[in-house]
Amino acid sequence: MTRVFALIAAVSLLGCQQAPADAQLTDNERDEVREIVREYIISNPEIIEEALIELQRRARDRELRNFYTSIEDNHDAIYADARDARIGPEDADIVIVEFVDYKCSYCRVASEWVDSVTERYGDRVQIIFKEYPVLGADSIEAARAALAALRQGTEVYRAFHHEMITASGPLPSGRIDSLAQMAGVDVARMREDMQEPEIMAQIGQVRSLGQVMGISGTPFFIVDGRVIPGANELGLEQALQAALAG
Repeated sequence: MTRVFALIAAVSLLGCQQAPADAQLTDNERDEVREIVREYIISNPEIIEEALIELQRRARDRELRNFYTSIEDNHDAIYADARDARIGPEDADIVIVEFVDYKCSYCRVASEWVDSVTERYGDRVQIIFKEYPVLGADSIEAARAALAALRQGTEVYRAFHHEMITASGPLPSGRIDSLAQMAGVDVARMREDMQEPEIMAQIGQVRSLGQVMGISGTPFFIVDGRVIPGANELGLEQALQAALAG
């Protein structure tokens, strides 16, 4: 066994620095080490799973570091775009940003938590909605409709947003109009405003922002600066409570 450790140690040295001449392995010794390692892995296959788990953990850590760097680099585009829909006061203690797609079923799940935040904490929290349609033409049309409705007032937008985000299934033009009417939107005006190039430009800019940040899906939350991808209600609530506690 001592010889085994000596051989493996010599291999390790070769990997990180030039070993002295007497530490060089012969071809037979290299083959012996390879066979020892192979037999060990076969006898202990769980180490492969452990290695994969560690690789995934490191990949997640890199992804999170990249997100936080992107938030810092794109702070104004995330937080200071006056065109975005905002629920809550400008001087709120906590700011939550959500990148949302109206066709996303996980956004529908997360909307329950978002609604509960405004009900529980009122003026302490501001929520910024970034229209981020990534699921096709219907998603883009729904985002255009939402931004057009926002021109009729924040409360109109909020009601329309709720109707669309909680609606399951496809969102063809007729259904978007029906949901808008239910929310009190002036549908004719909404349709007219949807044609404004500024609205499509805003959607394009948010999509570019998301791509730069590496946001591959929705919902994507930033809770008081903390990244929470997906409809992770436990993670969202923990982040919120930590922020509220200061």
